[in-house]
Amino acid sequence: MTAPGTIRTYDAADLSWIRENATTLTDALTSTGAVLVRGLAVRTAGQLAEVRDALGLTEATGQERFAPTTDLGGGVTSAPEWGGDREMCLHHEQSFAVLTPRVLLMSCTTAPADGGEQLLGDTHAVLRELPADLLARFRAHGWTLERNFRPYFGLPWGVAFGLTDPTGLPAYGEARRMDTEWRADGSLHTTQHRPAVVRHPVTGAECWFNDAAFFSQWSVDEAERKVLLSSFGPGGIPFTTTLGDGTELTADEWQSILDAYDAVTVRLRWQVGDVLLVDNVRTAHGRAPFTGPREILVAAADPAPVEGV
Repeated sequence: MTAPGTIRTYDAADLSWIRENATTLTDALTSTGAVLVRGLAVRTAGQLAEVRDALGLTEATGQERFAPTTDLGGGVTSAPEWGGDREMCLHHEQSFAVLTPRVLLMSCTTAPADGGEQLLGDTHAVLRELPADLLARFRAHGWTLERNFRPYFGLPWGVAFGLTDPTGLPAYGEARRMDTEWRADGSLHTTQHRPAVVRHPVTGAECWFNDAAFFSQWSVDEAERKVLLSSFGPGGIPFTTTLGDGTELTADEWQSILDAYDAVTVRLRWQVGDVLLVDNVRTAHGRAPFTGPREILVAAADPAPVEGV
């Protein structure tokens, strides 16, 4: 996905067109990484769920949350709550999970007055843009996500994991290969280790599939990061990442990952009613800053494990 023209665009009239062309659409998604369908006039969560079902895709459930979203029913949510004045850098849905949705469906019900483009990046192409030594280390060691949950600060762990009873946490963590630790100050610390480079489950192509940059401490505004570090210490901030061997990323290494993303990023300007299909392994996604209202519906589909190289 190195040029805007490689986002395959189709004009569609109704759900029957989706059903009749489901194979064409999913084949195009596999070959290009992102497919834009215009003309469906999707306006509700229920309609987006119908598109997912018409494509023969399976609803993804039980996903971990990193930011507040609104559950709209039928496996559809709002986009994460993220300040419009800030760019959401390229990332994947659930790259830290055992089962990862292979497909994302997004629909625009309110287009922003200015900005708010959907950012898309080919993660196979990212491999060519990364510094060779840094890529080799990620290949060898994978990456680790650490999260810290505190009462009355940030997203509650029960919301993040969809749990109401702490006694269910050990089984939840074991099933998802997530280490959990209750600390003396009452906070919950979780650790998840995952491969950083994986094979695409359909094509077998190698893809840069991780959120080491997105969840890095360096992704936090500098002033906010200083406050967090002074309040909670290096091991207590809400989230951070390392290489799988525990080595912390330097600010320059983090920036080099962002530079690699920038080199392959495509921008899509939304129109109301658009439906965007995203191959979640092949294509990372993000969002440009915007002004005015912006509403995007999201449905994750076809959960499956991904294998490291």
